[in-house]
Amino acid sequence: MPISRINPEAAAGPLRSRRKMLRDAVGVAGALVIGSRTEAADYRAVRCSARAPYSGAPLHPPVDAVELAEIPDRPLPAATMALLDAAFARLKDYTSAPALSAAVACPGVGLWHRQSTQPERPILWWASVGKAFTATVVLQLVQEAKLSLDAPVSRWIEGVPNGNVVTLRDLLAHTSGLFSANEDMVVRAHPGYRDPATMLAIAGRHGAMFCPGERWRYSNTGYDVLGMIVERVEGRPIDAAITARIIAPLGLRSMRALSPGRQAGDVSPPSSTQGQTMDPGWAGAAGPVVSDARDMALAWAALLDGRFLRKSLRQEMTATLYPMFDPGTYYGLGMMVFEVPDGQRTLRWIGHAGGAPGASAIAIYSPDDGAIVTVALTGDGSATACANLLLKALRP
Repeated sequence: MPISRINPEAAAGPLRSRRKMLRDAVGVAGALVIGSRTEAADYRAVRCSARAPYSGAPLHPPVDAVELAEIPDRPLPAATMALLDAAFARLKDYTSAPALSAAVACPGVGLWHRQSTQPERPILWWASVGKAFTATVVLQLVQEAKLSLDAPVSRWIEGVPNGNVVTLRDLLAHTSGLFSANEDMVVRAHPGYRDPATMLAIAGRHGAMFCPGERWRYSNTGYDVLGMIVERVEGRPIDAAITARIIAPLGLRSMRALSPGRQAGDVSPPSSTQGQTMDPGWAGAAGPVVSDARDMALAWAALLDGRFLRKSLRQEMTATLYPMFDPGTYYGLGMMVFEVPDGQRTLRWIGHAGGAPGASAIAIYSPDDGAIVTVALTGDGSATACANLLLKALRP
C-alpha cells in the first residue's frame, strides 16, 4: 500500500490491525536504514583506473532548489493545531512508540510540535537524516574552496579502494563502489562502535564493489570517509564541525551532534521487538544528529533555504538523482527526493529518511503542502508513514 493511503478513520479497529496498517502504509522509503537494506552479495572486488559510465536504472530529472519564507515563532492557526493534535494522538496509538516527536512547520505561517518521551530522555536520534548535515558541512567547505566535489579522495585520505578515481561527489551520492563496513559479517556478529579508520580498513579488505559512477549502492563507510576528510581539512571532528557551522548559528536548544563512540544519557534509546539495536553514538558521520522534532524542522528549513549554502550548491544536491531501494525514492548529494502516490496525483517530498532497528526518522519539505514535516520515533513503527498522516491532516 502506498504511504499516501493511510486511512485515519481505521483507528476504530483492533490495535494489532492498526499497527499492521501503519507498517503496510510505508510503501516508498519506509525501510531506509542506517545501513543498506540488503545483504552484500558475494562479488569480485574491482580495481579501476577510471570512472565508469552509469549503467543503473533511469535517473530522476533534476529538482530545483527551493526558496522558503521564514518560519515565524508562533503556532499555526488554531483549527490546524487541533487537527494535528488529533493526528498525533492517533500516531501514538498506531505506533505504540516508546518515544515519539513530531513537528509541522509552514514557512511564513508558524509551527506545531508535540512529543511523547520520558522526561529524562527528551531527545531522539535521527539516524541517516544526519547525513544531510554531514553533506552540508562538506558543501560549505566546497563553497569556501577548501574542497572540490570532483577531486579524488586520495588527496586527503589513503586506503580508499580506487581512491584515485573516487570523488567526494561519489561519497556524497553513494556511487563510490565502497563496501559499507556495517554489512561485514564479523561486524554484524559483534556490534559496537568502531572508529572511521577501522571501518575503512574493513571496507578495504572487501575491496570495491564496482567502479565509481557505475552504479548506486548505499555506503555508510562513504560518510565515515567524508567525516575523516572534514576533520583533516577543518582540524576538528565532524560533530564539532556540524555544531559550529549549523547548530550554534541557529541557536537550537535540543539539537546536537554526537561525538562518535560516546553514549548520550538523555537520548531515547532505540527499542525493537525484532532484534538487537545499536547505540546512536556508533553512527558517526553517517548519522550524528540528535534533537527534538521542533529543532529538526527549524534546521531543515535552514538547510534548504540558503542560509548555509548558495543556490548553485543547493541545486547540486538534487541535480543528479539516483534510484534507491524502493520505487519512488531517489538520492542526490546527501539529500533525497520522494515521489509519493496520492490518489490520481503524485506528491514530491525533498528531504532524508533514516532508521535502524528500533528507531525511525524522517525530515521532508512538501512543496504541494507548503510544509516541513519532521518525525522521529523509537520502536518498530514508521516515521515516514507518520509524516504522511500529518501532512494529510493539513489538507481539507
